[in-house]
Amino acid sequence: LRELAEAVTFSRSLTDAVKNEYVQPISLTQAQNGITASVEYLIVDQKQVNVFFRLNGEGYETLDAEADFTHVDEERLGSCTFGANDSHVPVGQLQSATVELLEGDVPGEMLFHLDVLCRDRDYSAPPEPIDEEAEFFHPQHREPDYLANFTFQLEFDPSFTAKAKVYPVNETVEIEGKQVTIQQVEVYPTHLRVLVEDHPENTAKLQRLFFYIETDWGMKFETESNGTVSFRFDGSNVTTYRADSTYFYKANRLRLVITGAEWLNKDMETTYVNLVTGETGPLPEGVSFVAAEKKEAGWLVTFKAKERRDAYSHQLFLMEYLDAQGAEHTIWSWSHGIQYPLPEEEWETHFGLEFPLADYYEDEVWLKPAYSHLWEAENEIIVTIQ
Repeated sequence: LRELAEAVTFSRSLTDAVKNEYVQPISLTQAQNGITASVEYLIVDQKQVNVFFRLNGEGYETLDAEADFTHVDEERLGSCTFGANDSHVPVGQLQSATVELLEGDVPGEMLFHLDVLCRDRDYSAPPEPIDEEAEFFHPQHREPDYLANFTFQLEFDPSFTAKAKVYPVNETVEIEGKQVTIQQVEVYPTHLRVLVEDHPENTAKLQRLFFYIETDWGMKFETESNGTVSFRFDGSNVTTYRADSTYFYKANRLRLVITGAEWLNKDMETTYVNLVTGETGPLPEGVSFVAAEKKEAGWLVTFKAKERRDAYSHQLFLMEYLDAQGAEHTIWSWSHGIQYPLPEEEWETHFGLEFPLADYYEDEVWLKPAYSHLWEAENEIIVTIQ
């Protein structure tokens, strides 16, 4: 399993699964248009399926695939996240795709769809001219020229679809004067989930909880950085957070250590911006207005924000925004970087965010902040899981 171990370095949980031989070998091969696809391993549990495959084709240096998963009758799986984990992969090298069910359990079988393409650019031919500004304001979806399309039927060995270890917690803690309840922790071989209830009577909405899981001998398991950090369904005040799994470690005690929280004050769910004068209402902590330029396609708006300890850039606003009449519009593209008009002394501490308000020509807009402020614990809050 040495090659498989190298293919899962993006995930600590999958690395632990391979080390513990929690792998279902499989042998499925199809060929089409000179391309051969082979599915070789599965790492699967109640909530997640990881498929490891390789692509071969004479005359290609790299081959990539767009991945999809469905029920065997080709119906959608419901609430889930899915996609390939690699890009620009050398021909013949092991690569992977993942689907995770946000609701319900993994069925006994499903279809795995691969649309193969080559992303290598032909530099011998002149590139097609692109109006970058028009593309930024109105991103166009261009269907790739696929080289081959494969569908594999996957059947899961029940001995590998392991049941979760569920730990009821139901402990309420106070964070910055607000109440949050840790409902339960679910431990799967591929990841760990923490269900957190945000109390409706709080003056701010919990947007994100920063924490890690710790064993009785001090080993830490962090929130995952390679995929979805958390998810919450519309109308629910319970958020499910994901972290690296403790499944393969026999700890006598587990504890959840809260180090910070991101809040959105309830009086800041929208904030005013005058695109002409630069006047704004309350903005997220560490964020300031830089510029707005009116173009033929709409407004081009720039903000700057202070970097965080956990990420170079982070989300400042939601995709939806409002006009003076309360009608909702959508932002379809974003660009982060230091190339915007930031002083050189801020290049290592701040980043710029540029986004278009396409086909929008009014002087005023109401943006939706993703958060209002960040709270960091002076003394960590500890919740016993087990």
